[in-house]
Amino acid sequence: MEGAIILKGVGLLFVGLLFMWLGISGWKHRREERINIVEAAILKLGDADPLPRNRWDRGMAYAQPVLMLIFGPVMIFLGLVILFV
Repeated sequence: MEGAIILKGVGLLFVGLLFMWLGISGWKHRREERINIVEAAILKLGDADPLPRNRWDRGMAYAQPVLMLIFGPVMIFLGLVILFV
């Protein structure tokens, strides 16, 4: 039982640090045009251009980093609480 609790604490700590890193990176590059790897592969196969960014895309470019920067420290805190309390 002790090993499972330590694993959960370390997992929360790792995911929290990952969220913080991705949140900072996403906030720095929120104004850039970018597509994910799967979409790029599909567009390459079909010889098509990506669709222009719409209002939803621009809104999510701001919302995702903010949410990651909120939940990242919460997960780090919970991981530390699980490990040391």
